[in-house]
Amino acid sequence: MDAASPVAPHVVTQERKLRDLETILEVSRALTAEKDLDRLLQLILTETTRVMDADRSSLFLVDERTNELFSRIAQKSEIKEFRFPIGRGIAGHVALTQKIINIRDAYNDARFNPSFDKKTGYKTDTILCAPLVAHENKLVGVVQVLNKHAGIFTDYDESLITALGSHVAIALDNARLVQHFLEKQRLKQSLEIAGEIQRGLLPREAPVREGYEIAGWSQACDETGGDYFDFVDLPDGRLAIVIGDVSGHGIGPALLMATARASLRALATVHSDPHEVLTKLNNLAARDMEAGRFITLFFGALNTQKKELRYASAGHDGPLVFRGSEDKYIELDSTGFPIGIMPDVDYPDAEPLPLMKGDLLIFGTDGVWEAMDQAHDEYGKERMRSVIHVNREKPAQQIIDAVIEDVRTFCGEAKQRDDITMIIVKVLA
Repeated sequence: MDAASPVAPHVVTQERKLRDLETILEVSRALTAEKDLDRLLQLILTETTRVMDADRSSLFLVDERTNELFSRIAQKSEIKEFRFPIGRGIAGHVALTQKIINIRDAYNDARFNPSFDKKTGYKTDTILCAPLVAHENKLVGVVQVLNKHAGIFTDYDESLITALGSHVAIALDNARLVQHFLEKQRLKQSLEIAGEIQRGLLPREAPVREGYEIAGWSQACDETGGDYFDFVDLPDGRLAIVIGDVSGHGIGPALLMATARASLRALATVHSDPHEVLTKLNNLAARDMEAGRFITLFFGALNTQKKELRYASAGHDGPLVFRGSEDKYIELDSTGFPIGIMPDVDYPDAEPLPLMKGDLLIFGTDGVWEAMDQAHDEYGKERMRSVIHVNREKPAQQIIDAVIEDVRTFCGEAKQRDDITMIIVKVLA
């Protein structure tokens, strides 16, 4: 928030937060469905104005070639496009610093340029301006909301526009990617760009928890893929471990995976129980996914203090557990249908899994054990278990490395047929 413009404290109920979250997810769904950039820009302005309960909104996109911001639509005005350097004015300052500015009185702020008001006869009173940041901290634009209907923009409004802005940024980035593909008509180049974006969605590093080692790894079989894994801090202090697989390959599943990731992360800011997250995610996805598409998804909540894992699994293989004290494997079950097949499906939590020193939790996608050699023989879970057992005393990342190297050795010259993803959690104490 802009330090020069403090706002009065405002109490927001949990019901309001949940309602706003559902609204943002609905908006995200609509944004994701729209691939035409011009229509998307108008949709963003309309929905941002509605969600923020404001009079109007403006959207400025980044032109990386000229280091400028430009507006292609000015809502409720005749101005179609104007440009200005990054760093100039309120929107330019937000683009430069990537920090929100919240102004209570526009005409008493030196950064405000009243020329737009003079041209249109509009009177700007309050301003909330936020950066739109996509993958790998890439700035794609700035959104500016004017004149809140009920007084001034609050701290909660800042958090709300931040949450909405993350979905807007992803939608803009995806729409620009699709537009680039259509304009260039170079499938390989477009898929390479999509692959870079998708790889940016994966965790850059594994979380650190005392008494545990955690590692994750993923590789698509094409430039883009449908596999996904993530680590998310839950509201109750537990760590969410997520792994999923979107049916199919290519840019379609990659975009679907990106949308599912954004929705899941938004849901996980409010809900900590796996069954709540998967049930709500399924209801959102089931209305929009085309026939034949689905997502298998595992969502586990790891309590590192109690040494316990609670999970729900939407058609995804349950975790494989190596019980170190007994030198044996336990294979847990899935708990529900894949995401997106039908709405109103219940995803019950499995019985809590107690953890002990020496245990390994192994999460994977079927691209690991269904990998084939040139004779079309499958790698298989038994061979994977054997490799893990031999390397069980090594750090978690080295165990994954050993499995992946063995898969590659087994496959030889055969082409990778499916995405490969693994997570290993090692209980040290």
